[in-house]
Amino acid sequence: MKIKPRNQVLDDIIRDAKKHPKGWKATFGKDNDLFSNDYYVFHPDIGIYLIKEHQKNPFEKKGIGAKIARNIDDDIGGTLNKNTGDFGIIQGNIRKIIRNLEKGITAQKIFNEALKGRDLGLSIPVRGLASSSEASFKYLQNSLSTKQKSLNSKFEKMMIDDGIYNSYD
Repeated sequence: MKIKPRNQVLDDIIRDAKKHPKGWKATFGKDNDLFSNDYYVFHPDIGIYLIKEHQKNPFEKKGIGAKIARNIDDDIGGTLNKNTGDFGIIQGNIRKIIRNLEKGITAQKIFNEALKGRDLGLSIPVRGLASSSEASFKYLQNSLSTKQKSLNSKFEKMMIDDGIYNSYD
C-alpha cells in the first residue's frame, strides 16, 4: 500500500473513474481516535480508497490516503448498498469559470451544466451513492482495520508534526 497526500489520492480516484464512470460508492465519517474525517471511496472493479484528513486551520485541509483494498468482498458490498444520498468529486478550472461569468453565464448555470456533464469550468468526474450512516462507517472501519494501520500511523505522525495534539499551556 502506497500512502500519498490526499490530492494525489483524489487524482488516482479521478483517473480510475475515467475508466469506470459508473458504480462508485462512498462512506464518510469521523475517526474519533485520531480526530480525522475519513472518506472511503470505492468501486467494485477498482477497490477501496481511504482518505484521512483534518482541518489544520480555517484555510487549509491536510490529509493522506491510500488504496487499502483491491477487491470488495460481498459482505462489504452488501452492507454499503444502503445508501442515503449522492456524492461527487468536483474539479474546477478558475480561468474558464471567470471567462464564462464574464460572458454573462451565471454561477448557478455553470454548476447545473456540470451536473449534466457539460464542462463550463466545473466538472464532476466521480459521482455515485454515499452513506453517512454511522453504522455503515463503523462496519467498514472495523472490517478494514488491519489494512489501514500504516495509514493511521502516518496520519498520527502528521498530526503530531503539525502540533494538533499539543495542549494549550
